[in-house]
Amino acid sequence: MLFHILNSAHPCTELVLDMTQITRYLDSAGHARTENIESADAILVSTCAFNLEYENDAVANIEKARKAAKPGAKVIVCGCFSKINPALFNSIEGVTALPPSEMNNIEKLFPSDTPINSISANIITGSEYRENKMFMAGIRLKKIFAAARFLPFVRIPDFLDTVPMPDWYMIRGASGCLGECSYCAIKRARGNIKSVPPEFIIAQVKDAVSKGFSEISFAGDDMGCYGADSGSSLPELLNEVFKVPGDFRVNIRFIEPVWLIRHLDALVPIFKTGRVTSFCAPLQSGSQKILDAMRRRYKISDAVAAINYVIRETKVKSVSSIVMVGFPGETREEFIKSYELISRADIALYQALKYEGRPGTPSEKLENKVGEDIKTARQKRFWQKMKLMRFLGMSEKAAEAITRLKFGGIV
Repeated sequence: MLFHILNSAHPCTELVLDMTQITRYLDSAGHARTENIESADAILVSTCAFNLEYENDAVANIEKARKAAKPGAKVIVCGCFSKINPALFNSIEGVTALPPSEMNNIEKLFPSDTPINSISANIITGSEYRENKMFMAGIRLKKIFAAARFLPFVRIPDFLDTVPMPDWYMIRGASGCLGECSYCAIKRARGNIKSVPPEFIIAQVKDAVSKGFSEISFAGDDMGCYGADSGSSLPELLNEVFKVPGDFRVNIRFIEPVWLIRHLDALVPIFKTGRVTSFCAPLQSGSQKILDAMRRRYKISDAVAAINYVIRETKVKSVSSIVMVGFPGETREEFIKSYELISRADIALYQALKYEGRPGTPSEKLENKVGEDIKTARQKRFWQKMKLMRFLGMSEKAAEAITRLKFGGIV
């Protein structure tokens, strides 16, 4: 059988690992991948539906697959779309769902002697991100800096630490989370925390070392709550990982702030070794009122203090984050509190996302929705000032002056 992968333009790390695992499973079953979509017996469409833009791209790719499919070919929709918006998915004829929480069903579609759960996905090529211009630009820029790293005045900027690279060894540490965020529909696709057994992770670490990898990336929807389902924890896992002999470092995607705060005392000694290079801690908002409406279970002051302590007092090189603008009820004053995070928190890179309601989420029932024009203005303003301060190293005062000159007052 020939199969074709139609990549998403917006792949998260978890989706990339899902598709890599599926590809390896099909390879092990004796099937062959083809770049010719029209000759494929099965077309696997990688989808994300985190927001409306991503969902529209997913639908467009599914329609592309349906039109290109030869008679009798299967069109299989992978990723979160089918669970995030089941009504829309069910309106599309002739396709089969294979969401993250049901990946075992691929064994029914394409039987094999090798269970998919026994297959790990560790290596990315970079091609998985080729439809995403921002990721590809980051990968190219990071390669340029890496090639010149032996020059005494050249170092890879901290804001590039989170860009996935083909020379990373990827390990899925967990899937799902314990959060109940009011805006999130991803949990319908990925469920509660499911931690990968530590012995399986350690075996992959040893494999990475034996193959000469020096950078290992632990991926999970929330690695912060690793082990909460099995009586373990992220600090316990890292302590075991670093018992493996070898010259390697680790980056982590993601550690939710609530777990960073909870495990900080146990994580600090590990962070001080310098073997954890970076992680992402999504703050989402600088306003406590908005965080409470989001059902984010931490104080913003505690989260900022924890991140700043990690950067200032340990050897972690960088922390990245995510901020959502335009959540229902976000006034100008509430946005300013998020905007001030750029100078308040020692974050190397922020991703600024606009709130977009997802079907069936509690946040969609909230009043005081923010207009699209205001959301866009806030996103652009945040991104502009963040770039000036983080990418160009400008002072807060200079960056704000330029941002105000370009966008005027805060809305």
